[in-house]
Amino acid sequence: MNTPCDVAVIGAGPAGCAAALAHARAGHRVLLLESSHRPPVRLAGEWIHPGGVAVLRRLGVGMPAPLSLPALGFVLHPEDDSPPITLACPRGGRAATVRHRELVAALRAVAADHPAITLALGARVTSIRRTTVVYTRDGGPERHIRVWRVIGGDGQSSMVRRAIHYAAPATTVSRTAGVLLRGLALPTEGYGHLFAGGPGPVLAYRLDDDTVRVTIDVPLSSPRSADLPSYIRRGYSRFLPTALAGPLCRAVERKTVQWAANRVRLRAFHGRGPYALVGDAVGTCHPLTASGLTIGLRDAECLARTEDVAAHGRRRRAAVRAHEHLAAAMHRLFCDPGRPTGDLRRSMYAVLRASGDERERMMRLLCAEELGPLCLTGAVLHVARHALHEQLVTGRCRTSWPTSVRACGDYLSWLRWMSRPPGHGWGR
Repeated sequence: MNTPCDVAVIGAGPAGCAAALAHARAGHRVLLLESSHRPPVRLAGEWIHPGGVAVLRRLGVGMPAPLSLPALGFVLHPEDDSPPITLACPRGGRAATVRHRELVAALRAVAADHPAITLALGARVTSIRRTTVVYTRDGGPERHIRVWRVIGGDGQSSMVRRAIHYAAPATTVSRTAGVLLRGLALPTEGYGHLFAGGPGPVLAYRLDDDTVRVTIDVPLSSPRSADLPSYIRRGYSRFLPTALAGPLCRAVERKTVQWAANRVRLRAFHGRGPYALVGDAVGTCHPLTASGLTIGLRDAECLARTEDVAAHGRRRRAAVRAHEHLAAAMHRLFCDPGRPTGDLRRSMYAVLRASGDERERMMRLLCAEELGPLCLTGAVLHVARHALHEQLVTGRCRTSWPTSVRACGDYLSWLRWMSRPPGHGWGR
């Protein structure tokens, strides 16, 4: 006899577990279904912005050291050897870093201990018929359970999304190569470090007292196997500190690399009727912003507060729209080798270095804490104005007027590109 439940959550990853806990705290009985018995060891989200940390705290999920470490923000290292730019978390907040499998294990443990949640590991969902979920557990007989709400927390290939016949194409824009380095000191401890200049950005952050995670954004056109070490050495090493470049190249040569595809799917659909999606099942943006975990946790908490999935979707779309635009713009800024993009990138450095308000604004956007589009519009226009001034006033001494006019046209093309939906025109 199945235990009666109000809500079925498919997928016990971070977003699925958070959805189960949030609905349980709202007074619902929850069945949490997960096909695997162990947390995944794949390369996945390990950075949680302050808003995500706050959600975990409200859900009663503690992540004490050494399972997680606090993080103060990011340090941006320009490619021209100019001084790094420190971008602190907005309003003095604290982010956190944690191994993905440790986060999943902690969330599952809290969910399993909650009296209103039934956690079923080894449960494979075979069909969803209206609000009846059919599943087997460890190859046993079929079980049927009828619920009020079905939540898909089952990632980019969500079965729930397929069950409600919503086609959401994803675009693969690059790949991430991830390595773990031991005994390495970061330039400034307590921060994530973003290194510009290579074919794609390099992000490094500490996971524990002895381990640093390094992720490399690798273009789709790059070599995949034997030529990768030399490609990393030629394309990325000179933009990294010597203490980081050497261990990174040796790790790549030893083939201790984990890979993940960077797919972009607009977060335009959160479900309909009794069916809801959270986390990567909704959509994804480029991992350069390190926002996937935070957005998924917020999805889960917000969903539990309403019975209207459509209204929830409208609120969440509005909440992440500016962030999606920022993710697309950052990927292009750091990966496009063209001169106009390089000029805009240098203008961004100058604007951030000169203004504490602009650094705060950038981090509010990066952490998905800015809900309106005006904040991003203001930041983009500020950078574009600086680039135009440099080209028309400073640059006229070293370039001809026709060259300056063409450059200004390129900047305007950038602004037009920014006005389009962020899933369109990646890499152009």
